[in-house]
Amino acid sequence: MNKLKTGFLLIFSVYALGGSAQNLLSLNEWVAGSGGITGFTANGLSTENEREWGIGPLGTQVVLWKGSPSGDSQGDGGWNSANISINHQKTYRFTVWIKKTGSKTGNTYLGCGATVTSLAGVANNNPYFWNGNLPELDRWYLLVGYVHGSNDPSTVSSGGVYDGLTGKKVLSAVDYKFASTATTTYHRSYLFYDTNVNDRQYFYGPRVEEVNGNELTISTLLGNPVGAGDFYFSGKVGIKTQVPGDYDLAVNGKIRSQEIKVETTGWADYVFEEDYKLPTLEETEKFIKENGHLPDVPKAIEVEANGISLGEMNKILLKKIEELTLQLIELNKVIRQKSEKTETNQK
Repeated sequence: MNKLKTGFLLIFSVYALGGSAQNLLSLNEWVAGSGGITGFTANGLSTENEREWGIGPLGTQVVLWKGSPSGDSQGDGGWNSANISINHQKTYRFTVWIKKTGSKTGNTYLGCGATVTSLAGVANNNPYFWNGNLPELDRWYLLVGYVHGSNDPSTVSSGGVYDGLTGKKVLSAVDYKFASTATTTYHRSYLFYDTNVNDRQYFYGPRVEEVNGNELTISTLLGNPVGAGDFYFSGKVGIKTQVPGDYDLAVNGKIRSQEIKVETTGWADYVFEEDYKLPTLEETEKFIKENGHLPDVPKAIEVEANGISLGEMNKILLKKIEELTLQLIELNKVIRQKSEKTETNQK
């Protein structure tokens, strides 16, 4: 993985856990320890709930919440968050990263608080967006669920389980609606009914966000994994600089990449058009003597002060190469004509 991609992943991991960016859950006390913390009541015993440093879904070192079953076939890790004030007419999205290791004993859950109905309007006092076994062990998945506004006419669920490696939605989830009396909700995610004491379930980056166009995109949460499609980030990015200025991406350092594609227009093939006025070598020589550089090519002092645009500079260089090629072709014709004339005269 190149350094640029790693830099992006570091940015994303900040957003996924610690960045506010509309997250209605406070993760200020998400630090190493055991049991519950402020804002998160532990599901199961204190010994079944630990927070420790580990490698998160985006490949960075982060604090993970670890569920370690005691074998009692009850709650085996996870939490109920504190109540969150909501507007029942608005839609909210619930997300969490989860990875299970060991076996597929027990069930994994992502749910929300009560006072919701199905999309068809049927009351549900124990709502889970998704529960069951994740497709593969030892693999991160992003679980996503939605609670729509009480008057939202939506009839199709949008939530699901996303593969953290491919970015593809691999399982569907169930969406809900808030009841018109709802004023609060909460985030809950569990490991339950796991009797295998060697199993572990890791949780990371729980979020509750109002869906209003400013929430992080699913692609952003996924860190743009292979196969996830295009990544969109709405702001400017500075790497080793806090002042990207007019640039969407500013890097104060070196960039290494296997390939860089620069999109441009006005490619220089117009030089080969019949009506193009090709400068003579004499004209080029005169320009160089007067200006100290080739026509169209920026001066050294300008490049040192402002840098160059790769797209524009490549167009200029190609233009010079094409002009030089045509001049060499014409020069070759002159040489051949003189050579043929000399041979004729010698005969």
